[in-house]
Amino acid sequence: MARRIQPIIDSILADARIVGRERTFVESIADFYKRNKRLSAGRRRCLVDIEERLKAAPAAIDPFMKNHLDGLLSRATKAEDKWAMDFIPSLEGQLLAGRDLSPRQIEILAKVEARHSDAAQALRDNWASNFTSEMRENMRIAARYYLANPPYFREIAKKALEDDAFVPSERAYKKMVENKYATKVIESTRSEPKFNQGSHITLRANADSAVRLRGKTGLVLKSGAKPVTSAARGSKVYSVLFFGETSPSFIEERWLKKARR
Repeated sequence: MARRIQPIIDSILADARIVGRERTFVESIADFYKRNKRLSAGRRRCLVDIEERLKAAPAAIDPFMKNHLDGLLSRATKAEDKWAMDFIPSLEGQLLAGRDLSPRQIEILAKVEARHSDAAQALRDNWASNFTSEMRENMRIAARYYLANPPYFREIAKKALEDDAFVPSERAYKKMVENKYATKVIESTRSEPKFNQGSHITLRANADSAVRLRGKTGLVLKSGAKPVTSAARGSKVYSVLFFGETSPSFIEERWLKKARR
């Protein structure tokens, strides 16, 4: 008499040792069975093979390997290395399920170990202790830009603006703050304004963002009136009151020029 499939699927998915791609694979079989109420001989065989391997798997992995992985996980957690925090438990689950690590997994594990070695930790500590106020401000400038232009760097940008003590990893800082887009934003934000408060200005002919104000003269109320949200050069934002208007407009520097007297 053929065994029922659903109990086999339920038993496998209830086992915490089934992780990563193998769990995804079993879930795909479960979804197929739910929709079709049957499995091919090949899929049934795969399920039975997984079930038998779990039954034959050791009750625990090698103590040395477990201590090593647990220690590495502790270091990764302290460093807030979320990718490693997912990767390391998946290896332990795989070993518990009776599957050896692949050469590629061993290679990646070595890289994670190097990333969280004593020497690497010392470099991170040194980085944190030398994180200057200028670097923090550059990070916050970049964070405002990325939150205004999702979806990149959303989580780290939020932390940068919400936590005054937050120090990202050197790698994360360089990726978010020192790329070509953020560099232009920081440059525009920190640059000396071309138009001082009280200057008379008008719009350039190519200022498409404020067509209705073309030809009008305005008075600069403030430079740096809003965070820079464009990676184009000359994106410092000015508050300008155009004559005949009842409220000021926010215009980027690149769209402005001096008005003729």
